[in-house]
Amino acid sequence: MLYKQVLEGIAYLHEESVCHRDIKPSNILITKDKSSVKLIDFNVAKKIPEGDIIMMYTKSAGTLAFAAPERLAEDCRYTEKVDMWAAGIVLFMLLTGYHPFDTTSSTVKLIEQIMRGREICEDELFVKNEISD
Repeated sequence: MLYKQVLEGIAYLHEESVCHRDIKPSNILITKDKSSVKLIDFNVAKKIPEGDIIMMYTKSAGTLAFAAPERLAEDCRYTEKVDMWAAGIVLFMLLTGYHPFDTTSSTVKLIEQIMRGREICEDELFVKNEISD
């Protein structure tokens, strides 16, 4: 239920033409009574015209371990959908307890893993159906 609130919060941002660009566990707060969540840390958020493409001149905005492949591509052109990639990484972490990529590896290796995206599907938890619906 709380994860659904995260997605609703991201959807609201996108409706307001805002791309957060740094969705990660430490930027998601849960209220003390666990009834709701709040997105925080908008220091790299960007307001964009609806349906427009963001052109970045640096790849350093946000946290690399949660960056979508299109944010790391050579032309650095992407939409607000990069927030949904990061939300997917957060969901993976909620289900498994760890990050889908080797975040202790070098920056170059981490970028290669993200660009391939294959590490996400190779986990035995998914093969053995150990995660319930």
